[in-house]
Amino acid sequence: MNDINLFFDKPEHSLIKKNLKLFCKEILDYKGYSNYLISLIFIDEEKLKEMKYEFFDQDLYTDVIAFNLNNKKEDLEGEVYLSFNTIKDNAKLYDTGLENEVKRVIAHGLLHLMGYEDDNENKKEEMTQLEDLFIKLFNHIELTC
Repeated sequence: MNDINLFFDKPEHSLIKKNLKLFCKEILDYKGYSNYLISLIFIDEEKLKEMKYEFFDQDLYTDVIAFNLNNKKEDLEGEVYLSFNTIKDNAKLYDTGLENEVKRVIAHGLLHLMGYEDDNENKKEEMTQLEDLFIKLFNHIELTC
């Protein structure tokens, strides 16, 4: 069952597909998941905003939303929707490189699938620390070209 599927609304995204899968696999392995089926779905920012409103009743732009499709603790199945344009905009806004921001957002989405929340400052800080760890541990995996 171990698979990571990639879907892109536009073929021109400057992302290295095999490394996207490897980065996700490394995070999942690190967190102890041996059975998983994950889809990373890159869509435009307007569609992601619509989904944020439809599923979370929040009318705002976002870079990532995640849906856990499996309730079993030992398995992980889910979809992570990402807006590449919003990620690029946030990289500029937060004065960080695109590579770093892509890794952070993917890690953030995977952590949500694992059950991590960011609805208060303590939980948000815990997620940020894990994102920072994954960026550091898997720095050698280049996701952008």
